Amino acid sequence: TFFLFLQKRIVKKTDKISPEQKEFMVKLGKRLKKLRLDHNKGYKPLAEEMGVARNTYYAIEKGRLDFQFSSLFQILYYYKRHHNLTLEEIFKDL
Repeated sequence: TFFLFLQKRIVKKTDKISPEQKEFMVKLGKRLKKLRLDHNKGYKPLAEEMGVARNTYYAIEKGRLDFQFSSLFQILYYYKRHHNLTLEEIFKDL
C-alpha cells in the first residue's frame, strides 16, 4: 500500500501536463519516428535493439507522457552512439 501511495505521488498525471509540454512530446515523438523510418527500422526491432520495451518506445513516438525518463535517455543515447547524432540535432526546432 505504501508503494502505491508513493508511486501516485511521484507520477505526474497527464491531465496536469501543460499544453506546451504535450506539444513538445508530440514533436519529439514525430522526430524519433522520422529517425527510425530514415533507418528503415520497425519500432519493435528497434526497441529491442535499444533495450527498451516496445510499448514504451511506441508510447514515446506517439507523444504520450507515461514513460520513465531513463527510457527516453536510452533512446537518445542509441542515436548518439549508433548514428553519431547529438542531442542538439535531435532536439533542433522542437
